[in-house]
Amino acid sequence: MKIHIYIGTILLTIAMLAFAAILIFWKPGKKTKYRFVRLSLGNLLIHLTDGLVTYMNTPDLKREANPLVSRLGLGWGALFGANLIILIFIVLCAWCFCRYEHIHLEAAGMFDYFMKLLHGEGYKPIWFWYKTPSNRRSMCAISGYGLYWGLTAGALVPVIGWILVMLDAHPSWWNSMWISYGVGIVVCFSCMYKWTRDGYRS
Repeated sequence: MKIHIYIGTILLTIAMLAFAAILIFWKPGKKTKYRFVRLSLGNLLIHLTDGLVTYMNTPDLKREANPLVSRLGLGWGALFGANLIILIFIVLCAWCFCRYEHIHLEAAGMFDYFMKLLHGEGYKPIWFWYKTPSNRRSMCAISGYGLYWGLTAGALVPVIGWILVMLDAHPSWWNSMWISYGVGIVVCFSCMYKWTRDGYRS
């Protein structure tokens, strides 16, 4: 009986993730009318699948790696609250870049474009390391873009990890928390680079 429940859960999870992928990746770089809504709903589906497979694998949360549970001993309420806060933050990130259009600037290269965009003409290269950008709207857009895709990619890792557990194919080296952090950081900075490159080429 348990194997049939697991199979049904896995198929439902795959279907939900497929629908989330359609919502998120349908014309992701184009400013369409409902892009913000699609990106937000797609992320909501990913978080719902995470909750579903977590409950199926560890309803008592004894195998949950989230520090709120594993370190602080909190329960489902804290886990739900933390994920809700993260989801709201992701939605705000999407809102920041969905309402932004790239600005065309004459620049000698990507770094020049990036610094002129955030600090204006006459910037000093050293400002990259410590000075707060004067163009807050552009800074919010590039940060929101990177954080949205980084957090979205990171949210998929624990879902995949629980599916592997249900398939009895979970590698001994797999640690969803650290892999999620690593994937999220790499994707975040890669997307910030892409955002700057696209603006430079516009």
